[in-house]
Amino acid sequence: MFAYGIIILLVGIALLGGVLFIVTALHRRFGAPYALLTVGIITYVLSLIVQIAMLQIIDRALLSILPVGALALGLTAGFSEETARLLGYQYLARGAATKAQALMIGAGHGISETVYTALVAAALGLSLMGYDTTRPDDLAALVSGALAEACNGLLPIVMHMALSWIVLQAFLRGELYWLFVAIFAHAVTEIMAALLGPSDAWIVVAWRALIAIISLVVMTRLTPPTVESSHPST
Repeated sequence: MFAYGIIILLVGIALLGGVLFIVTALHRRFGAPYALLTVGIITYVLSLIVQIAMLQIIDRALLSILPVGALALGLTAGFSEETARLLGYQYLARGAATKAQALMIGAGHGISETVYTALVAAALGLSLMGYDTTRPDDLAALVSGALAEACNGLLPIVMHMALSWIVLQAFLRGELYWLFVAIFAHAVTEIMAALLGPSDAWIVVAWRALIAIISLVVMTRLTPPTVESSHPST
């Protein structure tokens, strides 16, 4: 159990370190204020409450069927999180108008689950370290699984940063369809992750990595409109 504890603790530390690196880099590179993280955290918490409520309506037997469960999880995540993100801009960050601000808000949304997972992993790892020091039967598999979990915890943050920038376009351009673009992209990402998940964690890592690369392209290539407009009513 001691070896399990060490590995799980290292996963927690890696997740916290990755979060700290991303947030610090955004602040130093683009000058985005740390305070905007709170907007993303609030939108995440609100969307999580909505997701739980929506999933409670669906029959548990249906959710246990992989395609149906994946579809339900993806659609509820896309709809609730991107709508919450839109409302966050409307009511909590009305002055947000730059890419740097959008990325920091998106990072706040994305790191919420990652930090929670990291703290749970750290606490669990510390508790397991109090047991015997017997060597695990397959240490390589354990390390591989831990690395995959760490990657799957950090890569979605990049996606949330890009989605935040996409949703902000609804205000900058005065075109609500950008919200639906974000909902669709988010839903497809989570549906595929849920479908791939039961087979191999590294397949999910590959999918998350692909989405992260696409997200980086979106953040780089999607530029603000020439003439910025004020936040429209939604």
